[in-house]
Amino acid sequence: MSHRNTVSRTSDAMVSLAIRVIVTALVVWLLFLGISRVYSFGHGLLYEHAMEQEPGTDVSVEISDGQSSRQIAEMLKKDGIIDNTTAFVLQARLYEGVFEPGSYTLNTSMTTADIISKLTDEGKKLQELKQKDLVNADAAGAETESAGENGVEEIGGGNEGE
Repeated sequence: MSHRNTVSRTSDAMVSLAIRVIVTALVVWLLFLGISRVYSFGHGLLYEHAMEQEPGTDVSVEISDGQSSRQIAEMLKKDGIIDNTTAFVLQARLYEGVFEPGSYTLNTSMTTADIISKLTDEGKKLQELKQKDLVNADAAGAETESAGENGVEEIGGGNEGE
């Protein structure tokens, strides 16, 4: 009988050890998976990258009155300007992005921070012009699109000699 008890205890100890090893391996694997996902999320959130290299592609976007940062992010992702809507929304909060309705021309070579900055800065300019009654709401979007690279609107059609 003592031989059976010894075999039984030994087999119970082996099974217990195997279960502990499997549980430990599972916990380590889950920790590794969780840490790698957190790292990937943080990297995508904080790493500045553009969708394309310079010169990129210009894309016109229209922000409507009452659109949330999330809705704007989804539109930008659909248009191929950003790839991470959560990163856009969180960075918009971090950089205190305020988005005014209007038409904007963005480029696929812009980083998320560049996009937020451009939308916020041009939106503030449009809002100031609207408050000073220098442009009406319908012309505000057209003025943003017609402004040159340095922000100066070209006046005239180039047919001065005619």
